[in-house]
Amino acid sequence: MNLYEAIKNKKEKISVIGLGYVGLPLAISFAKVADVVGFDISKEKVSKYLNGIDVTKEVGDEAVKNTTALLTWEEKYLKGCKFHIVAVPTPINADKTPNLNPIILGFPR
Repeated sequence: MNLYEAIKNKKEKISVIGLGYVGLPLAISFAKVADVVGFDISKEKVSKYLNGIDVTKEVGDEAVKNTTALLTWEEKYLKGCKFHIVAVPTPINADKTPNLNPIILGFPR
């Protein structure tokens, strides 16, 4: 069985890293067909999601309340995932190169 089939059959998990206006809708959409861990470094933001509040206003409170995605700020849950989607801001430096600090500083080591 390839990775796609394993994810589709819920034998493997995927993660969405960064639960903002892009990551939250992705996590909720993927959770309809796969086991998903939605991760964000902001405990405050994730706590609001866990209380059914969509701070992004992208999917609505009901979708957040009803998702099967595991929404968390705890890095340990990422280790059980085989496929990772990174949805964090990528600001640019003064010289127009990408500033990858949100990825470098926010990703578990």
